[in-house]
Amino acid sequence: MTVVWNMDQVESSALFASLHPVLAQLNWSNKAWTTLTEQQALLDGMTQPPLTASGAYLRVVPQVSGKSEDWRQRYEPRIYLTGELQTRACWHDVFNLLVWASFPRTKAALNARHYALLEVRAGNAAAPRLPPQDTLTQFDESGVIVVSADQTLSALLENFQWKALFCERRNDVKKHMRCYLFGHGLMEKALAPYRGMTGKGIVLPVQPTFFDKTETEQMALIDEDLAQLIADPERLTRPNDFAPVPVLGFPGFTPENENPAYYEDQRYFRPGRRHQNPL
Repeated sequence: MTVVWNMDQVESSALFASLHPVLAQLNWSNKAWTTLTEQQALLDGMTQPPLTASGAYLRVVPQVSGKSEDWRQRYEPRIYLTGELQTRACWHDVFNLLVWASFPRTKAALNARHYALLEVRAGNAAAPRLPPQDTLTQFDESGVIVVSADQTLSALLENFQWKALFCERRNDVKKHMRCYLFGHGLMEKALAPYRGMTGKGIVLPVQPTFFDKTETEQMALIDEDLAQLIADPERLTRPNDFAPVPVLGFPGFTPENENPAYYEDQRYFRPGRRHQNPL
């Protein structure tokens, strides 16, 4: 896939709805790649600029080449200790910045968990990565947030009942459930969506009034609840804590799923194990 800068695509696609409240405040046109200065201006212009859990303001800086022997100088610790977010001119890193702007509490909680886990391994360069590190990285890269005001819909998703969810209960899904992309790696894939695109899902229960709120209010509520979940060191410790979510099954994410036959493809809509929601 040829990677081009196209903000119109991101601003108009339902796949990027989680970013739309932030994007509405920007003036990043379809020119060359946005600059680090423009990216920093986004953070500085926020009513509450993102803070790391250590209290450092997030700052966009160029990527540093090479790997430091001092673990505190590596990617996650530098964010935690100094707020320095190393950023390249690529969609992957731009989406990471936009997720920080959209879900600042959640990203700070993820970063704090990573810092704490790296601190445990400090002084032992040969120590393998801990399972929670891989789990948190999976969500940071490929996570989706499914909000649901109907527990019966949540149960269908968690039990891989795709046709019952997306066909038989389609109108209910439109009214009482939403899927929001969180992982910046998954967002990069969503620039050229394909059948098979799957997210690591966390299902968040919400009140029916959630859907009456503005997009900005919805993202703030999600950010608050999700940050509390991720900050708990006893939760999200293994990959099976996530619900596999075939993203393009949700109404509005691809015109193909208007045809019920779309859900017959078991290579995408796979049967599977009972998922245990970590909530």
